Amino acid sequence: MERETRFVREIGRGYRVHPFLSVAGRPGAVIRVEGHEARFNALGLRGGEVARPKPEGRYRVVCEGGSTTFDLLAANDAETWPARLGAELGSTADVVNAGFPGWTSVQCLIALGLRDVDLSPDLVIVFSGLNDLQPAGHAPFVRDYSLGHGEILPRVLGAVEPPLPLVARSVFLEWVRRRLGRLPEQGGEGFAPAWDWKGGAPRDAVPREAVEVYARNLRSTIAVAGSAGARTLLVTQTVRVRTGREKADRDYLTSWAPGLTADGCLDGLRRFAGAARGVAAETSADVWDPFASGAFEDADFGDPMHFSAAGSRKFARLLAGEVRRIRERGGGRPAANIRAPSDEGPARAAHD
Repeated sequence: MERETRFVREIGRGYRVHPFLSVAGRPGAVIRVEGHEARFNALGLRGGEVARPKPEGRYRVVCEGGSTTFDLLAANDAETWPARLGAELGSTADVVNAGFPGWTSVQCLIALGLRDVDLSPDLVIVFSGLNDLQPAGHAPFVRDYSLGHGEILPRVLGAVEPPLPLVARSVFLEWVRRRLGRLPEQGGEGFAPAWDWKGGAPRDAVPREAVEVYARNLRSTIAVAGSAGARTLLVTQTVRVRTGREKADRDYLTSWAPGLTADGCLDGLRRFAGAARGVAAETSADVWDPFASGAFEDADFGDPMHFSAAGSRKFARLLAGEVRRIRERGGGRPAANIRAPSDEGPARAAHD
């Protein structure tokens, strides 16, 4: 109990309740848990400080998303896929990791508009959809995500005290406990005891309205990016149900989106990916499905949602090719948007 309590307190030091984003990174914080380290810069972003104003001639990529962009399982900041992407692109570009665990397309939109456009991005990458499954599974569905997500995220991430034992406070902590072999497959506390879910029984499909709202959020994000002179690349998400871990992986999915079955999660991601393609077709955005070619394997995932170190490397390498193509054809305006400083392809369940 004492060891797990220390884990929770360590994680909580890195997160803060935010008036518009629900939960965000605490500027200057450092989280160290079981051989993993995450450092937050002065803006509360994972990684080093961002040069402001943007150096002349620099091509800047800002990556928006949730824990899959934050790269939750990466051992340190340098091993996250945004950092690896920066290394792939070379010295004339830099990459900002603006993702944060639990964030949906709504928080990505708000963070871009309130904070990240001030970094003068040339390209905004949006890697979202998984966390939008949470409010999509809530009955009734609420278009502003205030139910099924906004009211429970601080508690689930351990940023506030929930009315539960310390050991049941955080989904991130549960991942740590699983890595230590201390979380049972069945019974006991389950995967996400901090939810206190009130959104109804799990369903096998997301409502149409949820897909429409997800598309709306993407359109708004593209518009905000465009207002700053940046292009947008929408990257679809997937989940991986791995061979020999089918039950545990399906349970993991339903733990993160309590209002959906595993099949409901797959349905939602498939339809979110279709929405992203539709939005890209009607706007100036690009869209990319990194999983359509079958390049990713079980070993590329550390759990059903997050990349392993191998998967992170592969994703960054493939994504770098897409970014180069966008840059070469004139995506973004590297010089025009420098400002002086002022006071979801189809979801797949492999082997399922």
